[in-house]
Amino acid sequence: VYNEAMTTRVESRLALETQLRQAIANDELELHLQPKFCMDRRIVGAEALLRWHSDEIGWIPPNTFVALAEESNLIVELDTWVIRKACGLLASWKAEQLQAPQIAINLSAANLGDLSMVELLIRTCEEFDVAPAQLEVELTESALLTDMEQTRDALRLLKSHGFSIALDDFGTGFSSLSNLQHLPISLVKIDKSFVQELGQSADAEHIIRAIISLAHSLQISVVAEGVETEGQLEFLRQQHCDEIQGYYYARPMPWADLVQFLDNRSRAACLQQ
Repeated sequence: VYNEAMTTRVESRLALETQLRQAIANDELELHLQPKFCMDRRIVGAEALLRWHSDEIGWIPPNTFVALAEESNLIVELDTWVIRKACGLLASWKAEQLQAPQIAINLSAANLGDLSMVELLIRTCEEFDVAPAQLEVELTESALLTDMEQTRDALRLLKSHGFSIALDDFGTGFSSLSNLQHLPISLVKIDKSFVQELGQSADAEHIIRAIISLAHSLQISVVAEGVETEGQLEFLRQQHCDEIQGYYYARPMPWADLVQFLDNRSRAACLQQ
């Protein structure tokens, strides 16, 4: 049954889609970077997180506009923007003679199995003179369900060119564990929902132990997301987790702030020597 609210929703969606298209074209989006740390507190990388501030609406949640991009076929343009922006940041670090951490980027499941997207990654790295090893491609378990064979071919091609492949939100999807054996996965990321239950749920502790043990037996590294407390960090250290990411050490930040963050840590390290 039709009502006026339906028209309002459609009009709002079309307006937001138009604004997103303009934001991509005018380079109005931002990448915020959240550092990843190994257990001795060295920064080993950073995850690029997409942010959009509209002059008319304000900050728009990533889940909202990424879902809109996937529904409106803007996702190719959005992923292309992310790839170019990440490579541009890495090139800037290189130009300023800074040691850049590896940047992890999230690609849509809709584009992951498209070999043209793989070719775009390769060409963009060449254009910006960025080594593929400096980029890590993150995919969710749900991405593996779209077209398994095509996705496998795309990931193997990426791996052969030197890109790292990470499986994000591990333990929350529906993919088979055999994917860890048959896909060129370099790293799995334990979903923050498990980490946040540490100290409150014995099941969460058992799941994390199992994920770390399984991944290490397959020579795959493990990152724990959403680490916010000393207790969570200590548990993960005892389980020999390889890396952590979360507010305990650092929140996502703009590129300029990350450069300053790295510089401050470098100065502090020199003073301690």
